[in-house]
Amino acid sequence: MRFRYMGLPGVDLLDLKLWKKMIHEVIAFQMRAEPNTDDPLGRRAIVMLRRNLQLLGLPGNAYFGSMEEVITLRHDYDGVEYKQDKLITLYNLDFCDQIESEIDTPVPGEKISRFQVIRQLLLDQQECYKRSGGPGLFIILLTVRNQMGAIKLSSLLSKNIYHETKSYVDNCNQVNPIPSKGNVQGTHAWALKAFIHNLLRQDLSAPHISAVYFPVVKYTGKTEGSPMLHFMVLCRFDDPRLHSPSSLPENYLFNTTSVRANDEQQLIWEPEPGELVPITSIPDVEEWLKDLNPAMLRERGIVKWARLSRSEKEQF
Repeated sequence: MRFRYMGLPGVDLLDLKLWKKMIHEVIAFQMRAEPNTDDPLGRRAIVMLRRNLQLLGLPGNAYFGSMEEVITLRHDYDGVEYKQDKLITLYNLDFCDQIESEIDTPVPGEKISRFQVIRQLLLDQQECYKRSGGPGLFIILLTVRNQMGAIKLSSLLSKNIYHETKSYVDNCNQVNPIPSKGNVQGTHAWALKAFIHNLLRQDLSAPHISAVYFPVVKYTGKTEGSPMLHFMVLCRFDDPRLHSPSSLPENYLFNTTSVRANDEQQLIWEPEPGELVPITSIPDVEEWLKDLNPAMLRERGIVKWARLSRSEKEQF
């Protein structure tokens, strides 16, 4: 079984070309381009994206508008209705920009936040799972810019956070405190890690989704001034009658060391303040994975990071 992909592949479809053998259907979104005399409606990008999808031979839908607009308003700029009729098995939320960014809508003065769209995606997934059932296993890939206003970041980490998050924030702030003003850009990955992990835990708990969080990957984007963070979460719907959803590894913020993708395309350990030394075993995650069907994991191409040998983990 291959992935049903939802994401922002861009007109060049770079990730879809790389993953083509693992994808069987695509749900894509393309923002409206800046209108000009040659393209007064800003449609050139969506036309190219749809054409390239067809040339690549991948079936699916490409919506004209940002993901934030289409998911929230339930239609795109062409008036095409958005609805989810099948489970998404791979979300590639490559936002490129800051996680708290807001998107303009056709309604004057009204904006939509990325927080809203992540929450709505998971609620749509829950409703679809209730209708169709199935294994209920899926992956979230989330990529954001490692940057935010210092005041905004401090505010987000001061309310509605889990006890573990607060302990981690307090610990890290003693070593590398968030400044009182200005932007933090590439210097406080620990703070973005804490906020996004807290956000995902909250959004996943309401639809009763258990999750395994993988190490955060830090890397530099297309330009030197583009520090990025990449998150991977393996999720599954659990029976709400049995127990509360799990969030693994336990004490994730402290116990899972961040890594960096270097110029040689290698992943090397690069701990943030408050993180322990690189770990080689996470027993609770191994138990979580044992509950899953091994054949299904292989078919979906899921990397069983927690089952790697000690030497393999050290190389990771």
